[in-house]
Amino acid sequence: MTLSALIVLGVVVYHFLWGVSETEVKFSLKAAIIDPLSEDEFLRNQTFVNTVTDILKRHNFDVTYYDYTQTNVEFFRKLAENNYGVILLRTHAALREGDSTVDLFTSERYDITRYSDLQGRRLLVMGKLNISGEVRKYFAFSSNFIRELPGVFPKSIVVAMGCQTLNQTSGIPMAKAFCEKGATVYIGWSGWVSASHTDKEITKLIQRLFDGNEPIKNAVKNATPEMIGGTISELVFYPAMDEVGNLKISDLINEAQASNKSVKKAGLNGYGDVVKTTSVKRFNSFATVAYSWLRRFSPVSCPSFNFLISSARCSSSKTSIVHFSKSPR
Repeated sequence: MTLSALIVLGVVVYHFLWGVSETEVKFSLKAAIIDPLSEDEFLRNQTFVNTVTDILKRHNFDVTYYDYTQTNVEFFRKLAENNYGVILLRTHAALREGDSTVDLFTSERYDITRYSDLQGRRLLVMGKLNISGEVRKYFAFSSNFIRELPGVFPKSIVVAMGCQTLNQTSGIPMAKAFCEKGATVYIGWSGWVSASHTDKEITKLIQRLFDGNEPIKNAVKNATPEMIGGTISELVFYPAMDEVGNLKISDLINEAQASNKSVKKAGLNGYGDVVKTTSVKRFNSFATVAYSWLRRFSPVSCPSFNFLISSARCSSSKTSIVHFSKSPR
């Protein structure tokens, strides 16, 4: 490793230790329902959106809904900066050619001339969607795209509703990337799933987590699997540890509310979010720049810091939905 690379690495470690000691990121009572599927009329589900929104609002969440007109690449590039404690990703997912990893779709149509740097580094790939013989191409993002985002997920609950989103081999890198970025848990499907089934089961999941105050592992385990093409798809969570599985959403909500009360007592209402997150974001932004620099120019790899370029050999993804009819998938 060159001297300059060692210097940058030392600064990253210093800022990491300083940032962690100075502040702890708290769970946020903000939620996002991100819905690229709303582009297709037969996949829209306002009942799902309304029901989930009502549940979250009953538990004092500020809920924002994003339809397909808003969920382009730039939207996802800012996702970790918006302080969402709950993130519902109602989007397509695709197995990379060779089934090496899972990519998540944006709603932005693919253009080989755009985002050349992100495409060159395999942070963005081409996702293909075949709807009744009509092939559409979209930008999809990889796990390394999530790793390089500026910002942090504030102990977030991330629910990825598409097919294969937590495939127990290919789906792990995406789940790991969200959790390394600060998320508490990443929940997704182990295989193929229909839009109607995922809407129904994720609605029930949210009810169990919030209204029923069930531990994460119980709420996830009680989801009904779906069989498609002879294979069973189950709802699963990552990391599959007791510390995460035994956690209740009420624990995180209480933490957020206690934090808000302490801020008000100190007379810092309106400034608290800045106090809680500034140093973490400052470190994260610096680390992201250093991470990108080292990935490009360092002569050696540093596995413990994930300074490895994606091993993907092809920049295209194949859709998890081969055919759409009135009954999708």
